[in-house]
Amino acid sequence: MRSPDDAPTLWRIGAADVELCLVAGAGHPPALVHLGRALGDVVSAASFVDGASAGGLIDAPQATPLWPDPARGWTGPPGCADADPGEPWHWDPPVVDAPALRVCYRHGDERRLTCRLQVGAEGVVTMQFEAVGCNDARLSYTVPLPAQATEAIGFTGRWAGELQAQRLPLGGGWYQSSRAGSRTAHDAFPGFVAGSAGFGEDQGEVLALHLAWSGNYELRVVRSREGRHLLQVILAAAELERGDDGGVLLPALHVAWSDKGLNGIRCRFQDAARRLRQQQGSATDARVQLNTWEGVYFEHDQPRLMAMASVAARLGVERFVLDDGWFGRRSDDTRGLGDWTPRPEAYPEGLGPLMDHVNREGLDFGLWVEPEMVSADSALFAAHPDWILGSADQPLGRHQFALDLTQPACFAHLRQTLAGLVSDTRIASLKWDMNRDVPQAAGRALAPAARALIESVREARPGLEVEACASGGGRADWSALAWCNRVWLSDAHDPDVRLPMMAAYGLFAPPEVMGSHVGPRTSHQTGRRWSLHARAAMAVLGSLGLELDPLSLGDDERDTLRDYISLHRKHRPWLHDGHLLVLPHPDPALCAVGVFARERDRALLCLLQRAPRLDPVPAPLRIGHLRGAVSVRAPLRDPAIDIGAPRQPGWVRGMALHTHGEVLAEIGLALPILAPLRAVLVEIVSADAVSPAQSTS
Repeated sequence: MRSPDDAPTLWRIGAADVELCLVAGAGHPPALVHLGRALGDVVSAASFVDGASAGGLIDAPQATPLWPDPARGWTGPPGCADADPGEPWHWDPPVVDAPALRVCYRHGDERRLTCRLQVGAEGVVTMQFEAVGCNDARLSYTVPLPAQATEAIGFTGRWAGELQAQRLPLGGGWYQSSRAGSRTAHDAFPGFVAGSAGFGEDQGEVLALHLAWSGNYELRVVRSREGRHLLQVILAAAELERGDDGGVLLPALHVAWSDKGLNGIRCRFQDAARRLRQQQGSATDARVQLNTWEGVYFEHDQPRLMAMASVAARLGVERFVLDDGWFGRRSDDTRGLGDWTPRPEAYPEGLGPLMDHVNREGLDFGLWVEPEMVSADSALFAAHPDWILGSADQPLGRHQFALDLTQPACFAHLRQTLAGLVSDTRIASLKWDMNRDVPQAAGRALAPAARALIESVREARPGLEVEACASGGGRADWSALAWCNRVWLSDAHDPDVRLPMMAAYGLFAPPEVMGSHVGPRTSHQTGRRWSLHARAAMAVLGSLGLELDPLSLGDDERDTLRDYISLHRKHRPWLHDGHLLVLPHPDPALCAVGVFARERDRALLCLLQRAPRLDPVPAPLRIGHLRGAVSVRAPLRDPAIDIGAPRQPGWVRGMALHTHGEVLAEIGLALPILAPLRAVLVEIVSADAVSPAQSTS
């Protein structure tokens, strides 16, 4: 291989009004010089390389190289941290195989690198590197951020408070890292957004990046000596997936650009995630489910569970998921993990009678597992104490050890055990949990082993569905979306916590993967009491479920839940093909999130009053994204909605408002006065919309 000595050349790939441009040649290492709006025919390599050079700097090209190399004058973070800086990386001219572009590098006789760039049909750029001879190195993606980007959003959080968006000025840089092992830490969702000053939901130029990786990583934004902001994702090669040639495959980095603000990013990423799921076979029709966790916790009583399933069926629920506590000696969270056989005192005849009852009621049966963990009192631990990661006296999380899936015997045992469990075809789905960080996994390829285990179980049982859970949203990245049918985003059901979380996750994933449950009257995480209408109005936007004991509901509450479930199932065909978008409002106490049909002929919005309103009468809500004549109504009415309001808008009182999409966008929708911890569901339908088919699945 050699460095070409011809004049700089421009390589271009693009789709959906997005273009990626690479320049290389004449001493210019391949450099990513443009990722954004599609450019016209008159652009050339000179448009990017004919710039000024400041004094006091290395006399080298100023554009950010695709693979940063100190040997070629790069003074920023290198692509390969342990490469000899005196020996340069050599490259071949890029190769375009539309819609992809490939660049190959060599360093000495043993190290090779292939960089593959592709622009998907939705305009989302995917970068993926494969490195040979770098198995002990620290490897990096480096992406230049737009020069006009002055503000950014990063994502932090905690258990029951995941995906908290933090807005910050970009000048100070940004750093976050995950050391959780085979999941991402709750405070380090692998996403980042940078944009022009004041960018918002529907305005501003924005670049968003997402790492498809449930494992350790570092993400940092630094300022180069030339004055440009660079985003770098750093990964330890020893923790990555191995390629067929013995090299390592870096997880894909996905990048989306929009000049229509954050909602433009949401549309691109949501559609791209759908395509990924279709390709991986993880795209299935979401089913309304009852999950038993907060209804019973560890108090498993088979007659009570059967009664719960019977009531759930009459409410319109489609799947019954038996959560933690069904196996081994698992009467609390200190014991039992590793022994995946039914708990004798709770299920003396096994799970068969319960599964048969659930199926007779017309429901699918789902089961909770946490196979990557083991309890010290289990038969598995007694037989194989050497299978745990770390020492026996390590600090524990949730009283449990993590298993070392990189040990072939441990992996084979778990695969055989789980394949045997789901060979019973009455089990339609697994809720696959993973309830602790595993810092002991540093330097081990635990994340690829965990994914391989899950995929091997899916292969052993075709048609099995899997819900990703890691004490909530610890596995919610695109790597998980490739193998799971649904993501349990958080253990928090409080709408004040969950709806903003759904808005943040919507920057990267579509609504149908977001497990969204109606929780108990009093939130088990925050202690607040929300109206049933508020809890349900939030939940119907995603993958709807119940996280409560339906036996505890009064007749009126059951009627209300039945209505919301019926409405969700009626609209599900377009809800789970539409775009979850956020509508800004002057009052920060009002959260407005909705799903808009792909054809923009209908929408379902949740208006949530998170705290006391700012003004006596709320300002109108401007609703874009709709076309033509529309009607607006509240499909389900909360009788308590009139508290503190002598008069409400007619569309809330049962009279449809006939208006126009342009009017809603420019003038807005008159809003009701809502008391704190209340919500209203808004249905908007175009005059030309075809009524959605009733879902019978």
